[in-house]
Amino acid sequence: MSGLPGSGKSTLARGLAARLGLAVIDKDVVLEALYDSLGVGPEPWRHRLSRAADDVLYAQAALAPGAVLDNWWHPETAPARLHELCGQGGARLVQVHCDCDAAVAAARFQARARHPGHLDPVHTPEQVAERVAAVRASYRGPLDLDAPLLRVETGGGAPVDAEVLAAQVGGLLTRRVPRGSPPTSCCPCRRPPG
Repeated sequence: MSGLPGSGKSTLARGLAARLGLAVIDKDVVLEALYDSLGVGPEPWRHRLSRAADDVLYAQAALAPGAVLDNWWHPETAPARLHELCGQGGARLVQVHCDCDAAVAAARFQARARHPGHLDPVHTPEQVAERVAAVRASYRGPLDLDAPLLRVETGGGAPVDAEVLAAQVGGLLTRRVPRGSPPTSCCPCRRPPG
């Protein structure tokens, strides 16, 4: 799962994993366990634990027979690490990119209750909106991966049909996609209104 913080990755990851019979490996779950075990601290400490949680996520993924990985991926380092992960065990990678307007993502981000270790309360709503907009400006789309890509509009309107999305992902996982093939970009997984 890729996309802005607040773009709906975690919600879709859970629904997708349930329908595909896969585990969800969620970086925030790992990070919050680290906060509970090692304590909450200022921003440098939060950043250090966040990098450790990334390492745990990759280690868990390397051991899993299959999983939905839920994280805000660093666009410069994640592609190489994900490809390395796939190369270790011959895993197949499908990127589901959740796309929504930065203002929608910021509003969702502010509305959710998270572990105090994330330090969310120290940021004003304006600061959150600025941070999400800055991330959006520097990270304008899916990760640059040599893997099939499904783009999903998660900004409101009709909800995403998780059954259709799971069928699309499942189809991509079961067929061989030659390396270097152009990414598949589709988004017919919206439920019609009403």
